[in-house]
Amino acid sequence: MKKLITAIILALATPGMAQSILNSFFPGTSEGVTYYLPDTRINITVEAYCVTQTPGEFYSYAERFLHMKNVISEASNRWEMTDIKSSCEGVPCKEKSYMISLNSSTASNIRLNDKGIINAINTTLPDEQVSDKAKSSQSGGNRTDASQYMTEEMLTATSTAKMAELTAKEIYAIRESKLAITRGQAENMPSDGAAISLLLQELEKQERALTEMFTGRTDTVYHSYSFIIAPEEIHDTTKAVLFRFSHKLGVVDKENLAGEPVYYNIKDLKTVEHPVVDETAKKKTAKQQQDGICYNIPGRARLEVYSRTKTYIETEMAIAQFGITETLAKTLFSKSNAVRVLFDTATGGIISIKRN
Repeated sequence: MKKLITAIILALATPGMAQSILNSFFPGTSEGVTYYLPDTRINITVEAYCVTQTPGEFYSYAERFLHMKNVISEASNRWEMTDIKSSCEGVPCKEKSYMISLNSSTASNIRLNDKGIINAINTTLPDEQVSDKAKSSQSGGNRTDASQYMTEEMLTATSTAKMAELTAKEIYAIRESKLAITRGQAENMPSDGAAISLLLQELEKQERALTEMFTGRTDTVYHSYSFIIAPEEIHDTTKAVLFRFSHKLGVVDKENLAGEPVYYNIKDLKTVEHPVVDETAKKKTAKQQQDGICYNIPGRARLEVYSRTKTYIETEMAIAQFGITETLAKTLFSKSNAVRVLFDTATGGIISIKRN
């Protein structure tokens, strides 16, 4: 069985293969390759950053030795939320699975995505873009350990005040060296501009590292979080908590009451009429599915994401669960009338349909 399925997959990926037929999938009844129509999932991406302030070891001596005021004296962090975005993706719907078996009729060269969802017939679809759902980055530059620039005298000082005083003197010495270089008055002055630039960069790094022992440092780290919403087929969603946000803790779980809630609403706009299905209609639909290619006509929904004070998202989008399933007739895929079809793998709807 596995060898047969592998052979079928290889045949489907090869132009000029034998013709095939699509049937509704009933496990154990026949051999072939299964494809799925999707259910739609809504991805919500939250962008936020955290500003962390860390006091320096000698912050209490900043004014005394460096004449600096308003330095960081207490550790703190504060979160801010910058943006919330939405997108859609498809997941295989187990109730909408169909079988591709070798035969001398209907479609050839059927392509599936990596989830088994149909995405093209008789043509190719550009590679799907996969977004980075969880990421973080940091600003503030690469931090240098200041201790590597401290002399033996500084490190062996008998008190914090003495260590701070010696560190301040080293900072002043670095500043004097930078000034001498920029004026061209330094001893053993480098002969070319590139060497001078590198020397100044190194002195700048040393000064910054030692100065932060008095002023403290500020780091900003950017984060991205992803939440997935599965729209319900049978009812709308109103004021559901998606996550919570705290200026102290950042993005937290919706059960964590330390944060303010961010809500979402999903409303089915009833853009697709659902026909009344009786036994006769069921048999007719089953016959059409056996002979043709199934696809979705997605419905439209309104999505809102908001907090107590701000609306982040207010948009409409296509949702497979709010629509219906239809079938492309097998006559569209005869040898003399073959068509090329692209499907939206997030909704199962048709993007384009063209004759060869």
